Amino acid sequence: MSENLTQEEITTLREFKRDLFNLYWERFGVFYIHVMPHPKLEIGKRGLLNAEKESGIVLVFGDKAVKVLDSKPDYLFAELQFGSTWEPTMIPWDAVFRIYDKFQNSASQLRFLQIETHSNPDDSQTKPKSPKPEVTGDGNVIRVDFGGKRNE
Repeated sequence: MSENLTQEEITTLREFKRDLFNLYWERFGVFYIHVMPHPKLEIGKRGLLNAEKESGIVLVFGDKAVKVLDSKPDYLFAELQFGSTWEPTMIPWDAVFRIYDKFQNSASQLRFLQIETHSNPDDSQTKPKSPKPEVTGDGNVIRVDFGGKRNE
């Protein structure tokens, strides 16, 4: 699917998704993001369940559903509420498929990329691929390895 895109096009698509997310965050009270399964998608201890492993998951964003939010060029980090549990969630922009508001006055369907790519072409030539994105912080970020759930 993404073989036809250049690195510049991939970067542009990521920037567009990030800008679109920021617009929804600023303008809509509650909105949803449909995220497809991706090697770098992390949803705390919960992970993807049952059919979500094939069709993805719809995540709710709003004042009461988000505790922490940090938008980066390659991914979005957020602490999202699932029931009564807060889960650290790492969403690669490549995995974002749809964004729409609560009343579906505005809806966007986007191209999602399932391959792992680098945002900087120079990085891909000098650094080996890391299997998971690195998150550093104040120690409150939980890093989960879903490697045991895969048949690799």
